[in-house]
Amino acid sequence: MNMKHIRKSAYWAAGIALAGAFAGPVHAQELTPVTVRLAFLAGGIDAPFFVALGKGYFEEEGLDVEIIDGDGSTGTIQAVGNGSVQLGNAGLGALVQASAAADFDNITAVFGLVQKDPSAIIALEGSGITEPKDIEGKRFATEAGNLSDGMITAFAEVNGIDMDTVEIIITDSYQQALLRGDADFINGWANPDGDHVAAFSPIEEPILFADHGVNLLGSSVIVRKDWLAEHEELVRGYLRALTKAHADVQADPQEALEYFMQARPDADAEAIAQEIEVMEKYRHTASTEGKPFGYVDLADLELTISLLETYADVEPGEITPDEVYTDAYLPAAE
Repeated sequence: MNMKHIRKSAYWAAGIALAGAFAGPVHAQELTPVTVRLAFLAGGIDAPFFVALGKGYFEEEGLDVEIIDGDGSTGTIQAVGNGSVQLGNAGLGALVQASAAADFDNITAVFGLVQKDPSAIIALEGSGITEPKDIEGKRFATEAGNLSDGMITAFAEVNGIDMDTVEIIITDSYQQALLRGDADFINGWANPDGDHVAAFSPIEEPILFADHGVNLLGSSVIVRKDWLAEHEELVRGYLRALTKAHADVQADPQEALEYFMQARPDADAEAIAQEIEVMEKYRHTASTEGKPFGYVDLADLELTISLLETYADVEPGEITPDEVYTDAYLPAAE
């Protein structure tokens, strides 16, 4: 190669590099910044968000997404409601209750992430607690707040359980109480709470509330209605990215774990891997099985509202399904 050709090639390469240097910031400026607050500390159930982030699916939809951890649905609802974040993950049941309080009637869910409630009765192996009525006459360790949400009462009434025969032990260390033998059962999420207990002592198959007539729709994508009205295509793109990423999580859980750990390197990789695997079974109810990821069935939402009307602080008829959920932004089924 002669020197003239070398110089020409060098100038061409430099020009490409310079163009790339200018193209990068321009592209970045075209992305819309969006902050997403999770329902809780990031866990395996949130893997699609980190896959979409790591693989650039959000960027493909024109979004510069920041994912921050939450400390419960109520906090995320408040953050979305006051505009400190644009999108959040929160329980649909919690949103119904917040909407009933009027302060948060400006928020809607647009996508269901966890539809089968993991709430369950958890007991050690050999306890004899394998059916709902088996908890009669037993010792129940629980936090005070767990009683106030009304769902253990709903579970008892729907299944004909006499709670007057149950000894209630109020403690913040309910899992330890179970493991020490100071209680016969607890009420927590089958996964991961049941897994945490099982790591120390074998447990019976958790008795899921959702399998026994009591199901509150769980974590959903929520957004302010006024912000949604101004960013409809952005939200559609966001949900397309999540849907694409969820398919990748199902196809390759190990890859999903790697993207999660890139974003949250201090997380317990073994625990996250287990959550990625087991939490998939809570993505759908019997009514939505076989339906696209994110689809919420009207009957499931009506049951959630009805349970909260009966056992929580929601006035009958105060909240209708269309006030707290819309399916208008779901990605088109392929």
